[in-house]
Amino acid sequence: MEPEGDDFKPNEPYTHRLRRILDEYPDGSQVLREILQNSDDAKSTEQIFILDHNTYSSNKLFKPELQRFQGPALLAINSETFKERDFSSLLKLADSEKRDQFDKIGVMGVGFNSIYHITDSPTFITGDKYVILDPHEWYYNGGKSFNFVEKNLAESYRDQFNPFIIPCNESRTSPFKKPFKGTIFRYPLRDNDQSDISKKIYKPQEILDMFHKF
Repeated sequence: MEPEGDDFKPNEPYTHRLRRILDEYPDGSQVLREILQNSDDAKSTEQIFILDHNTYSSNKLFKPELQRFQGPALLAINSETFKERDFSSLLKLADSEKRDQFDKIGVMGVGFNSIYHITDSPTFITGDKYVILDPHEWYYNGGKSFNFVEKNLAESYRDQFNPFIIPCNESRTSPFKKPFKGTIFRYPLRDNDQSDISKKIYKPQEILDMFHKF
């Protein structure tokens, strides 16, 4: 049985808008620059990028279908915890129909969406929240936000949290008992052409090339 969580969904589907945004935001190392810019805007004092080559177990996930995202991923870690306005900004990125509103929505600027060049379903941990973004609405109604501390989710859904244990410096025996001081984004690399956002498949080597250029 999957855990309960709060819907994290914009008022309308936005895969078509993401395609247009990607046309305006370059692929390649520019994606890392956009991540760094958002981190700087959030007043973070550090930014860490990690290429995780691992494929993780899929026995204990929120939903069995999420196993497609347990493979290699780009991780981006900064020292600032999401504030309420940051969550609101993410929703407004998807809701806003007027292009001229994009520069007025807070630290999560439209450039954040450049990460959809490489992924279809970003996840992140910040404070006591675990968030899954699902713009295709494949498994969630746009996305889902979970309080992993209050509900002790890592105990029942260990495989969902395993990709975050080392970056979060968590104990393997009893992980995620307290909020994480910062934010860690995980971007599973797109490995098929089923996406309505982009058909480009990413291999770990391409992320390494992106690092070198950056």
